[in-house]
Amino acid sequence: MKILLVGGGTSGHVLPTLSVGRSILAKDPGANILYLGSLKLGDRSLATEAGFRFIGVPAGKWRRYFDLRNVVDILITLAGIIVAFLIVLFFWPDRIFIKGGYVGLPVGIAAWLLRRPIILHESDAVMGTANRMLMKFARQVCVSFPLEVYPRSKKLVYTGVPVNELFFSKEVGDLPVKLREDMPLVLVIGGSQGARAVNKLVRGAAEELAKHYQIVHLAGGLDYATLHRWLAGSEVHNYYLFDFLPSTKIATLTKKAAVVISRAGATVIAEIAAVGRPAILIPLPGAANNHQYLNAKYLADRGAAVLLEQSSATPGLLIEKVNKIIGSDLGKRLSFNITAFSKKDASARIAELLLG
Repeated sequence: MKILLVGGGTSGHVLPTLSVGRSILAKDPGANILYLGSLKLGDRSLATEAGFRFIGVPAGKWRRYFDLRNVVDILITLAGIIVAFLIVLFFWPDRIFIKGGYVGLPVGIAAWLLRRPIILHESDAVMGTANRMLMKFARQVCVSFPLEVYPRSKKLVYTGVPVNELFFSKEVGDLPVKLREDMPLVLVIGGSQGARAVNKLVRGAAEELAKHYQIVHLAGGLDYATLHRWLAGSEVHNYYLFDFLPSTKIATLTKKAAVVISRAGATVIAEIAAVGRPAILIPLPGAANNHQYLNAKYLADRGAAVLLEQSSATPGLLIEKVNKIIGSDLGKRLSFNITAFSKKDASARIAELLLG
């Protein structure tokens, strides 16, 4: 069977799609899989390192405000439709899996023109723009939150977010640093997309937090050099700074963490839920359709995470919330409640839909 996997632009789109690809091969080792992502080098490297053939597709990112770049991006998307049309025509997949995002739009339109079956996946608590546009063409739409969160449709299937199997494994791999056993770990997952405010917040709280906890901070590439210079000139101890780490290391650190501080993208939430760790979620303001806030609020309303809005966040408030969670009944409740949102079989269920 020929399967076309589509997802790119951020690791939050690529990594779950790769998990689906691995599940397909586990069920059908002879499956012929081709991965389509954005033209970003990160998409290509992640897909090829996982062993999948990769082709980049031009795709414009639509902005929800007046911007002359929208005109350029419309032209880029039109070019992407032509490229995707040719790929779909010559590869002629039996099924196409689209993991939302702007890369999926030109491929989805091409697939519809050629009448190839589409299965979508929506990670967030609100349907993304591309998925809303493609939903009418799709056979099924896999979603990550319970069905009542979304507008009613017979196409919806509650699967959860596909997560790397490493997060479910009881085995603990090698750590990127040697950690003390007598101090709780605070794991900060920033990333490159809009995490500057989180990095600044953690920097302001680091000196006080590091008196009682170990901190591993994944800052992303944008602020790494600045934070590294600050750390070198400071007297902060028990603080370990990285730009990026592979999934193997992130999974190990998440298992070791007493609390995770993160943005509120659906993929990182699913990884935290898979391990069952208390989380402080700081949604990215202005994220498309306000999806990060809605993700975090859904969990916070059910006692499964702490929501800290960026507009009101201060280093002192962050310190207060970390102290309230670690070693307390609140931390235990958060850890227990968030596991309800983990779907261990998400990748396998989506693979079954694609192979069925």
